[in-house]
Amino acid sequence: MQVLDRGIFLKLKALAKSRGVTVQELIRVLVIPDWMRKSQEELQRTEDRRRHRRLAGPVRIPVHAVAAVRPERRKR
Repeated sequence: MQVLDRGIFLKLKALAKSRGVTVQELIRVLVIPDWMRKSQEELQRTEDRRRHRRLAGPVRIPVHAVAAVRPERRKR
């Protein structure tokens, strides 16, 4: 189920009316396939970036030596 902003719904309603279809038909035929295509393209771009990072190797961050000092134990 999808909830639409009133302004968006009115735009979709006008577009559907101009095409001679219902809002539901417009969403099924036009909006959902377009959304799926854009979603798939974004997923592919994300995978390409990840693949590029793996091929480029790990990012090397300089590590500064830090001495760990343990607190002294109390004597009983």
